[in-house]
Amino acid sequence: MKVLKIPEGKEIIENYEYSGIRELEEVTIPDSVKKIGKHAFYNCRNLRLVRMPGDLFQIEDGAFKNCDRLQKVEIDSDSKKTACIKNIVADLTHELTFFIHYPDGEAKILIPSYNYDYEIDINSRVFHEVVYGSGDAYQRCVSKAELDYSEYDFLFAVAKREEQQGTLFELIEDRLKYPYHLCEREKETYIDYLSKHADSYILNKIDENDQKGLRLAAECGLFRKEDMDRYLEKAGREQKIECMAYLMEYQNRYFSEVEEEFVF
Repeated sequence: MKVLKIPEGKEIIENYEYSGIRELEEVTIPDSVKKIGKHAFYNCRNLRLVRMPGDLFQIEDGAFKNCDRLQKVEIDSDSKKTACIKNIVADLTHELTFFIHYPDGEAKILIPSYNYDYEIDINSRVFHEVVYGSGDAYQRCVSKAELDYSEYDFLFAVAKREEQQGTLFELIEDRLKYPYHLCEREKETYIDYLSKHADSYILNKIDENDQKGLRLAAECGLFRKEDMDRYLEKAGREQKIECMAYLMEYQNRYFSEVEEEFVF
């Protein structure tokens, strides 16, 4: 069973009810479900996508523990509640993307990964917990009944210290493409980071053959005339056809040489 759709009308997913189904990849949970029991999807190691209502508050400990490949959670939030997020990230430390459907718009947010370790203070013989990665800070940010987007965007300063550039690019893309409750100041902060790392961002999008990413680069004014031939050469050499087509179109539209016309 790769795809599981919980029947409408079911109110409780019992403890361990679907645990250990290794082939399970997608789960859809209807609005009728009010509680997910302990370890309900424990050890579903190939689970990649979960769809659920935003006001599903009762998700017990370990419900998604060891779902190491869970990458995306889609949330329908008619009431604007997203309390389900905190219970999912509590079980997992790897990177997760949440796509949230609100009555008045859509949001896409990334919760970066994090890890715990312990360091010993030899003199006092005391262990201190050390956290690596910004995911722990983002986890605390989503612990409320409703997601506070101003707090989420504020944490970008933490992410810049803790995360690799690729993760930062992904985080920024999600907020700029789906700017739900994104204030102008934070928008400028994201664009400023991309502007300072424009070449790396554009090269990264070519590597991924990500035409949408290149369109975002254009919207943020990242392209420079003197770099276009280099980008086209890379896209052609690596056979990134979609990117090459977009770059050629952009160059012809904005950077083409126009011969002066003389009227006699």
